[in-house]
Amino acid sequence: MKTERLEEVEIPRESILRFELGLPGFENLRSFALIQMAEDSDIRTLQSLEESHISFLVSSPFIFHPQYEFDLPEPVQEELELNGEEDLEILAILNVPGDISKATINLLAPLIVNKNNGKAKQYILRSNEYSPRHPIMKPDQIATNIGGGE
Repeated sequence: MKTERLEEVEIPRESILRFELGLPGFENLRSFALIQMAEDSDIRTLQSLEESHISFLVSSPFIFHPQYEFDLPEPVQEELELNGEEDLEILAILNVPGDISKATINLLAPLIVNKNNGKAKQYILRSNEYSPRHPIMKPDQIATNIGGGE
């Protein structure tokens, strides 16, 4: 597939995800590929297979916020045919502007993925604790992570 962000990439069948209801704001797009950007990177691209110019940066929210937690309702588990934690992968969409210190992660609407069958859903939490633009780093971490601290 030829993409705007990654040029031409080969998409293995096991990396294809199906969002039956699309993503909020992109309801007409149902098929996406989860593409590893680099071997040693925790960040991947969620690339639309229907519109080559639509893609999102995604990562595990637990990398940036280890205490992140929420309850996944039984109907969502059944919809995705999840049989246990070994089937489950949780991802979150990243927003990375030119200034990396302003990067955010959408903790309010995680992507729930069944790794075994490729079914996926963006699940919007009913929470006041999380935001769609939650900072990736706390202000005291920014200097350390971009080389300004010790």
